[in-house]
Amino acid sequence: MSFFTRCKEVLDDGDLESKFSGFEALFDDFRSDKLGFEDEIIEPLISPSYAKFAQIYEMKELKKQKSADKNAAFLHSIAHIEYSAIDIALDACYRFRGLPKEYYFDWLEVAGDEIRHFKMIDEQLQKTGYKYGDLSVHNGLFIALQKTQGSLLDRMAVLPRFMEANGLDANLFMMEKIKTDASKNWLTNTLKIIHHEEIDHVKKGDKWFKFACKEQGVDPNSWINIVLKHYPNAFSTKRELDEAHRIMAGFSTDELEAMKKLQLDKEKL
Repeated sequence: MSFFTRCKEVLDDGDLESKFSGFEALFDDFRSDKLGFEDEIIEPLISPSYAKFAQIYEMKELKKQKSADKNAAFLHSIAHIEYSAIDIALDACYRFRGLPKEYYFDWLEVAGDEIRHFKMIDEQLQKTGYKYGDLSVHNGLFIALQKTQGSLLDRMAVLPRFMEANGLDANLFMMEKIKTDASKNWLTNTLKIIHHEEIDHVKKGDKWFKFACKEQGVDPNSWINIVLKHYPNAFSTKRELDEAHRIMAGFSTDELEAMKKLQLDKEKL
């Protein structure tokens, strides 16, 4: 069986235990050079794997859904991001062909990290009496996958370099917000682990974005325009940028200044 077929099987699997054990077997076989890389038809993204067990809403509709347990809802929302990130990494392996083996290793490594992140959050979620899938979820990240499924350049620009980098900002904000709450020490420690490892994920996205730019003769400075093509309001947030860690992940100071200028310009509208 080819590497791509195996990736698709794990990607589509909606049973958590089966999905995670399937991933471990896939990664082991990849590292042992047991898999071929025969090309095959690339199937379009139709439905996310979590559709098999969760009620899905558009982002704007999900905000209207209320949960009786705010803590469970908060943890469930983080678990959903981490679960979605598993499939984002797996789809990066499945969808884009003919790339260096290092590319596939990088995204399998990311998928493994995201599985571990998911398990850390899900363990705490289950202590509230809920499990992942009990509450409604949004399809925002899956839509981003659909928007960029035809282009490695766009995929790397939008998913790791824009959306996951935004996650660095969000994590920093959450850690600051809860640092004085002793009851959430466990969450602070978990977020620190996630934040540290996701710097590396964004860095991998930066590496392969710049690889795609070089292959296609595209100026890497066009990154902001690529993001805006898919998300015209991409830089309208007022959240403070995690500049130090974005630079560690490959962003230039010019890019950060351009992002801050866009934030200011949108505030004036």
